[in-house]
Amino acid sequence: MLVEKANWMMVEEYLKKDDRIVFVLGATEEHGYASLSTDTQCAYEIAKEACTRQNILLAPPLHFGPSPFSLAFPGTVSLRVSTYYSLIKDMIDSVARVGFKRILFFSGHGGNMRAKEAITEYLVDHSDLTLKFREWYLMPKTYARINELGGTQRDHASWLETFQWINMVAPIPDKFKEQVYFEDTYAQTPEDVKAVSGDGVKGGKYLQPEPVMREFFELAVTELEDFLQNGWDKFQKTANV
Repeated sequence: MLVEKANWMMVEEYLKKDDRIVFVLGATEEHGYASLSTDTQCAYEIAKEACTRQNILLAPPLHFGPSPFSLAFPGTVSLRVSTYYSLIKDMIDSVARVGFKRILFFSGHGGNMRAKEAITEYLVDHSDLTLKFREWYLMPKTYARINELGGTQRDHASWLETFQWINMVAPIPDKFKEQVYFEDTYAQTPEDVKAVSGDGVKGGKYLQPEPVMREFFELAVTELEDFLQNGWDKFQKTANV
């Protein structure tokens, strides 16, 4: 169930039988040859399919996150961390006041991990809520498949974030780049990052065949479906792959 295809009365009716809602946390930043909205588009399409299958309410995505490292690439829009904390808390306030109790933040951008801190602070005074945060590419089965296909979570803008039918906006070279990673990346200016990464791809194979990506997409969707059904335990242990 999508918020953009519902009116307030439909959501009120939904709340009579379900208290779950999903927020997609995206970003607008460079992703090599792929769309600047990659972090939003990939997470949202996975969430939309899973939520539609499970009839769970999905809010419109948050298109911006903390992306200061990419600001030297034209088109990037970055939020300050302080702004981001406030946004996350306001989002929770807005839905909790009308009865939502189980809220998932489903992220497509590493910088959005700061939402975890906002959640921790929020729960100090709202112990009746169950708030969860997941990054789609780091869910256990999905990440295991990334590893099987030769990728890592550091391969920014590589094949694992390039779905031909979702965020591919221009031809992508069929090539491989050695991983670009520095322990002190946090201490580099946006200009440093651009100089080092060149086209913005941080490493790995640029593209996989579409059938491989279709299978990968379906795996991510089914793993999210399982979470939406069974992942709300506050004391949930790390899942085994």
